[in-house]
Amino acid sequence: MDGERGGIESTMTCRRGGGRRGDCDAARRATMMRILACSLGAVGAAIARADAPRAALPPAVDLAADGAASRRERRPILLFFDRDDCPYCERALREYLVPMARDAAWRERAIYRQIEVDRPLPLVDFDGKPTTHRAFAAATRVALTPTVAVVDAQGAPLAAAIVGLTTIDFYGAYLEDALDQARKRLSS
Repeated sequence: MDGERGGIESTMTCRRGGGRRGDCDAARRATMMRILACSLGAVGAAIARADAPRAALPPAVDLAADGAASRRERRPILLFFDRDDCPYCERALREYLVPMARDAAWRERAIYRQIEVDRPLPLVDFDGKPTTHRAFAAATRVALTPTVAVVDAQGAPLAAAIVGLTTIDFYGAYLEDALDQARKRLSS
């Protein structure tokens, strides 16, 4: 830190007209190198974030099979509706849903599946009929992302859908409440 302060102080002395020309040039070069290093570090960090793999839950492939497991295990199905260009979806996944799905205690509370609303990925719906993620989202009238729907074995809602990521401080509590409501309804 003292070396940095010395370089900045030397540059300031040169600006005020003090200091020798050679010292001033060296101080300017050193300051410019520090600025360049900071800039490159920031660019590198941004590139690293952009290249980081997207957080994701297990993709929905066969909701009829998931429904059978839900019925057998008396666990609700948490459907996360996502869009590729949705930064709020990425944040919800990375900070809440993926850690929940990886945690044994939360994994016992629900079957986690992700629906890509902007992709025609193949999917078997709750009735056993072939469809796509995009068509399923349209059929269930999910237009905004992120949306979390907690459903039963037939795809019927067990709790109110969580739409958006408006109150990040309470998002985890909203997810927990939805899963609690769903589990109570399944056990009654």
